[in-house]
Amino acid sequence: MHRQRAMSWRKVGKAAQELAAHALLFCYTFLLALKIDGGTSYSWWIIFVPLWLFHAVVARGRFSLPAPSLPHDRHWAPCHAIVAIPLLIAFELLLCIFLHNKSVNAENYINLKVVFLPLLAFEITILVDNFRMCRALMPGDEESMSDEAIWETLPHFWVAISMVFLIAASIFTLLKLCGDVEALGWWDLFINFGIAECFTFLVSSKWYNLMIHRRPHGEASSSTAIRYRDWNSGLLLSSIEDHDQDRLCSLQDIGGHIMKIPIVVFQVLLCMRLEGTPPSARHIPILAVFLPLFLLQGAAILYSFSRLVEKLVFLLHNGTIDSRYLRISSNVHNFFAFVHRGSRLLGWWSIDEGSREEQAHLFHAEETGYNTFCGYPPEVVKKMAKKDLAEEVWRLQAALGEQVEITKYSQQEYERLQNEKVICRICSEAEICMVLLPCRHRILCKSCSEKSKKCPICRVQIEERMPVYDV
Repeated sequence: MHRQRAMSWRKVGKAAQELAAHALLFCYTFLLALKIDGGTSYSWWIIFVPLWLFHAVVARGRFSLPAPSLPHDRHWAPCHAIVAIPLLIAFELLLCIFLHNKSVNAENYINLKVVFLPLLAFEITILVDNFRMCRALMPGDEESMSDEAIWETLPHFWVAISMVFLIAASIFTLLKLCGDVEALGWWDLFINFGIAECFTFLVSSKWYNLMIHRRPHGEASSSTAIRYRDWNSGLLLSSIEDHDQDRLCSLQDIGGHIMKIPIVVFQVLLCMRLEGTPPSARHIPILAVFLPLFLLQGAAILYSFSRLVEKLVFLLHNGTIDSRYLRISSNVHNFFAFVHRGSRLLGWWSIDEGSREEQAHLFHAEETGYNTFCGYPPEVVKKMAKKDLAEEVWRLQAALGEQVEITKYSQQEYERLQNEKVICRICSEAEICMVLLPCRHRILCKSCSEKSKKCPICRVQIEERMPVYDV
């Protein structure tokens, strides 16, 4: 009970972290717009402080990447997720120094090409790492290409293609800002960024692992989308994400596409103002250009705040929740739930994403097995609705299926290791039956040992071959 209570408080802390991250990002965007518009005299160092605090809040640096299925499973973050925070902060620090020195008319300020080096290094790292993952997830020569392998490899390929265009767009932007390419227009850069974002939008809107997220029977009804779990009363109530994320076209997926519109509108307004097409566009106020981002991040803040209040209410009231509050909370979720997945467009860190792969790894690290009905007594289980019982059976079947796959893979690994102990390391056919002296390595069969003059492991000259046999 204490452990479950602690888990509930951890969920509240995660919701607070989520709210703080979105609020800090909104503060940075607002201060940046004011600084560009000349509405504030704050130093550039103060402008960048909320952005650096945002990095501190989401410092775990886990990107929203699906975990590869067995046998390619890995329990660590991708390479580019590890180097993300240092390289991004390095780019932001160099950019802040460049802008500050330029604002005070300093004679020796950093070259803009040096400022962009960490950003380009970060993008190249993402490109190389995703191509590496594509190659690792591809089946071998003797294996056929399954649908699961295609769905698992495709998102990494999308990100890699996106990085190709993003690197080109970043280089062209750098050359444009340095004045090295006068013929290059802002709309040309917008096209490059747009192509890169198309692939990024595909990943951020709809990216899940079919091996884990697929459900064998039916879809959840939208009329029962809001349910929660209260640990003290034993009331089974699951969140909206548990239902919508498993559906083929959920509310978050639709909202993810809706949230792309403000980003595209912001970029179009920015290009219109920079390029001066039409000429009157040069007089568009900066705050009007940033208005789509304000609306987007404001929606994320409101939704994060509603989730925090909701978790606090359910934790403090011990399950005695008024039905009117549930109805209001349901309407709020239906209105703001698209922010849950669409907010990944604000940054690639999974600060508010219930990643099933990550939850599975964390759960497996703490305890093994499947806790059916979360330990509820039989009298509570008997009173559950048939739909809840059916869903629990489906989850149990999915867990058993995953356990069978894991057991099968473990058995294959065990057999492989056993074969390595008894099968000759050279011919891989006959059993090991000779000990090589003086090094005393036992790795060869009789035929291979007679043909070898030096030990294959330590390269010591073989003086004597002693036959041994397992009993």
